[in-house]
Parts: sequence; C-alpha cells; structure tokens
Amino acid sequence: MGADPMKRTLAIALLLWSTLPVAAQPAPSEGEKKRRPLPVEQPVNPYGGAPDDPYADPPAQPPVAPPAVTPPAKTPPPGKKLPPPAKAPPGKKLPPGKGGKLTPPAVPPGAPDNPYTDPVIAPAGTGAPTPGGSVPPAGKDPVAPKKAPPPEIIPTAIPARVTLSDLTAVQGLLAVQRIDGWLMFDRDGENPISARLVAPEGHPSRPWFYLIPSKGEAIALVHSAEARNFDHLPGKKLTYQGYRDLAPQLKVLLKGMRTVAVEYSPKAAVPSVSRVDAGTLELIRGAGVTVRSSDTLVQYTKAIWGDPGRTAHYVAVHHLVELRKDALAFIAKQLAAGTPVTEYDVQQRLARGMTMRGLVSTPAVVAAGANTADPFYVPTAARTAEIKRGDLIVLSLALKIDKPDGVWAAQTWMAIADATVPEFAQRAFETVGLARDQAIALIADRSRKHRPVTGAEVDDTTRAFFKKAKVVERVMHRTGHSMDNDLLGGGADLDNFEVKDTRILTPGTGFTVGPGLYFSGQFGVRTEVSVYLAPSGPEITTPAQDAIEALLKP
Repeated sequence: MGADPMKRTLAIALLLWSTLPVAAQPAPSEGEKKRRPLPVEQPVNPYGGAPDDPYADPPAQPPVAPPAVTPPAKTPPPGKKLPPPAKAPPGKKLPPGKGGKLTPPAVPPGAPDNPYTDPVIAPAGTGAPTPGGSVPPAGKDPVAPKKAPPPEIIPTAIPARVTLSDLTAVQGLLAVQRIDGWLMFDRDGENPISARLVAPEGHPSRPWFYLIPSKGEAIALVHSAEARNFDHLPGKKLTYQGYRDLAPQLKVLLKGMRTVAVEYSPKAAVPSVSRVDAGTLELIRGAGVTVRSSDTLVQYTKAIWGDPGRTAHYVAVHHLVELRKDALAFIAKQLAAGTPVTEYDVQQRLARGMTMRGLVSTPAVVAAGANTADPFYVPTAARTAEIKRGDLIVLSLALKIDKPDGVWAAQTWMAIADATVPEFAQRAFETVGLARDQAIALIADRSRKHRPVTGAEVDDTTRAFFKKAKVVERVMHRTGHSMDNDLLGGGADLDNFEVKDTRILTPGTGFTVGPGLYFSGQFGVRTEVSVYLAPSGPEITTPAQDAIEALLKP
C-alpha cells in the first residue's frame, strides 16, 4: 500500500474519469524508410527523439535530417547588431542557411544512455532541451531573459500497475464505479485473469473465490484441501468441503454485497474478459447479488504494464528484431545458394533461436506465395511450402522474456524472395501501411485533444480507410489486440469487426496495430507494430515497415 493512500485513490479516480493527455509520435526506427506524414499533425516526442528500437543497428543510409530548429540568439560584437532571424511561413520549415543550421536535439550534460528516462523540462528561454528534444530560442539577454509563460508540463510518468496488495487503490477503482466488490473466481486455470492477479501457489484445481470489497478487508473462499495455496493472500479465509456447502459459504462471502464485478461480459461482447462460466454466474446471482463486468478493473490492474513490464517489453523487442533479421538473412542465403528452404525450416530456426534466448513464444507465422492470403496460416511439419524465387513472404513473431514481469512484443514483416517488388504487391502494402498510420494518428490526435478513444473507434478508422480504397471486402480480421503478460491481454482490443470493444484505451497499456488485406488464392499483405500508450501519447515500440523488403540484391 502506498505512503499516501488517499492521494493515490484520488489519482486513480481522476484517471478513470479524465481523458488522455498530450500525444507523442515516436521517431523513425531501424528498418524503416522515410515515413509518410501522418494524416494529423505529428505530436511532440517526450523522449527527446529516442528511437523506437533502442537496440537497432545503425542505418545503412544517412539518416533523415532532424527538423530545423532556431538556435539560441548570438551576442553581437560591440557596435553591431545581428539581423533578425528569418521566419518561416505558417506550416513550413526554414531551409538550411535561413535562420540557422539543421542541428540535432541537444542532450543535457550527464544525461544517461537509458532511452526510457523521463525528459528534462527546463524553463523557457534557457536553451535547455524541451520534451520534444528541440532547443527553444534564448532571450536577447542570455543572462537575464525576458519573462515568459511557464512551459506546459507534459505528463510522462509511467503508470504503475495496481496490484491486489494495494487494497486502497483497488477500492478506489470500485468506489468510482459504484461497485460493492470485485469477486475473482477460477477453476483449474479456466480464468487466466483471476489466476494471474491472485496468483495462488501451485495449481489449485477446485473452485475458489477471492473478494475485494469496496470497504474492509479481502476474503477468500477456497476448498479445505487447497487452503494452503492461498496462505500468502491478505484477508480472511473461508473454506468449503463439497458442493453441498459451496453455495451456503458463497452467500456468507457475499453478505452485504449488492453488486459485484466478475470476469464476465454481457452477451460475451468482449470474449477476452468473459471468463466465468454461466453455471458459476447462476451460483453468484443465486446469492442475491447483481453481476457487472470487471473489464475496467482488469484494465487498471492486469493490463497496465508498469515500469518493469515496459522495460521487459523493450528487451523482447530487441530479441524480436534480431530474430527477424536472422530469419530473413537465412532465407536469402539459401535462395542465393540454390538450396531448397521451406516455411517450416524457417519457423524451426526461429523456434531454436527463441529457446536459446530464453523466450516464451507462439509458433511463428512463416507464409510464402499463396499461403500469405491466409491470415491464420501457420506452417507445420505436415503442411509447409517451399519458398521460391519471386514469392511474397510474411513473417509474424510474438514473444516475451520468460519472467513474471515479461510483456509480449509482436511484429509482422513482409519480404519478397527477389531483387525487386512487384507494383501490385507494393501498392497493396502501402495501403495497409497508410491504414496503420491512420489508426495511430487517431490515437495521437485524441490524446492531444484530451479526449478518450475506444478500441472500436480505432478499428472503424482503418475500415473506413479501406472502404475509401475500395478494398474493405479484403479485410479478414480486427485492427489489433491488447498485450500484457498474455499475448491476448486484458486491455481494450482495436476491434469493431470480430466483436465491438467499447473500452477506452488506457494509458499504461499496450496493443498491436496490424491491419491486413487478403486476396484469396493469390496473396496477402499485412503490417503490424507493437504500441505502448504512454500518458503523453502512443509510442511505436517495434520498427514500422513502409515498403516490402527485397531479399535478393541485384
């Protein structure tokens, strides 16, 4: 529990009812060509121009020049005056030589190499770095600058995950939603949300409940034979021995409760939260209480990454990028040597690499040729195709480090087993890339305007873009999904296609943005990035691809 529970509870309540703060658009990352401008004005990057992938190799080509900035005013020699600096017209930047050089963002003396540190916010007129990494113009007198309004302080603190041990914080969430308690339930691992949050020791197979009331201490109801698995939990313990006394003890547990939150979604609208079976819901309602969904509670507990989770995510991103590079280099080497290589060969190479690096993963998607038209294709030993020259290749990886705080990272990358990319493929890929950018731009724009955005709205944005491009019938899945300690996380999904997810994207959570187009029996294109929603806006954490990679150089 924090040192000041009342302040923490008030902060959580304000966060629930407030809208999102100013957005941030990350800088270009490794493997990314010069980015197209987003449909809205790009927001300031509070991390001072830090790359999306802090582990990426230096680019082979000279990097894109940073935006022009106005240098600090110079002191003129005695008896002379400096001409006033040139001003750019609205919406345009000054070219080099007019108003100053193109200068990289200043770095404060002694700044650590850690790309995840909070930015330094300096007073206006000092020439010190701002949250965007640019240098503000100094006043006419560098010693005694004119008074200027204080700078806007952009929130950059990483939201902490609310744990069940922080009883006051959880009860604050319940109070804001006017819910009497949060009733967590599991039977033999059927509810991964409750199982991860409560974290009983061992693997209890019998039904158990854990109630956090809006007032008072927590209470657990467990089978007498498995009571020891819950000894580490704070609060009281109730036990039962068989089905005859389970219902009566549940009524004792819920005494005084009128409404409780459960991992349930009305009409299964959000399947990732709908984890409690219908029979158990009947049992809970039979105790005389009204059941409500715990979806918001899950977002502020399980779905929030926290500082350790965010760090673990970036470690996973590093491994993901290196494994992707290795897999594509392997394909190129085999093809150049005339050695046959199959989708399954590449997948198994990736699996070995993940094992050697101590990673948890799902089977990698390696699809070539016509198999790219199936968005859910995964090669196996019995079902695989040889990768031939001229084939489009889709490589989709998802992994995390094998630690309790491990947070998943996911990326989909496209290549072609040739020296050039056919126009039809590149045109289709550019379309999905623009749809991806539209989705991220919407999130950034809403953040800048302090307005919330739901997962369904983001999905609608990409679908509207595809409709304008007259390819909406080629869409076969949602835009993206939440990620946390589970690949399909507990936060809002970018979905109004498979289900209508009306949950608001919450700062501190992460998700994928991965639109795709699929032409049955021919080919498919997809781009996918991982995104972390910081308090200051979205950060793209994996390299964003804007052109299909040609593996065979001329």
